[in-house]
Amino acid sequence: MIPDYFVDINGREKSVKFDGSDTIQIGDHSYEYHFEEINQFYYILRLNNRVYRINRVSGEKNNHLILTDGKYFETEVRTNLEQKARQVLSNVKQQNHHSLIRSPMPGMVLSLKKNAGDEVAQGESIMILEAMKMENDIKSPFSGRIKEIFVSERSAVEKGAKLFLIG
Repeated sequence: MIPDYFVDINGREKSVKFDGSDTIQIGDHSYEYHFEEINQFYYILRLNNRVYRINRVSGEKNNHLILTDGKYFETEVRTNLEQKARQVLSNVKQQNHHSLIRSPMPGMVLSLKKNAGDEVAQGESIMILEAMKMENDIKSPFSGRIKEIFVSERSAVEKGAKLFLIG
């Protein structure tokens, strides 16, 4: 079954498929639904026997901030085609992305946690940089392989100095 839409709600993705005139499948669950637009900012959604009063606080095109039951939700809606395009672009960026990471501040490299040639995941710690008596964890901005490390432990670095190349 190919979903009609993909919806991110606070960063969590769900597939959405309209099965019939009054049935919707969200992820693995099916619901009877009724959707009514009261005005461009207020909607009523019924899923099975539960009613949601939805206020669209802000947004444009496919991104909206909504309020329901006293809680705010950031939403993004994508068609099946938009989802495929997003996946293709993400794969291209990951395959062709090389980035030179520079020091965000002057300081001293306390320790290197990775070596040139190591595979790293996005957010993984690469080195510890001490600046103004505080330790700063320098992390990988994306997944890839460390191509080169330009500093060594106990070396002083200036703001903007090359730290490592990842690709």
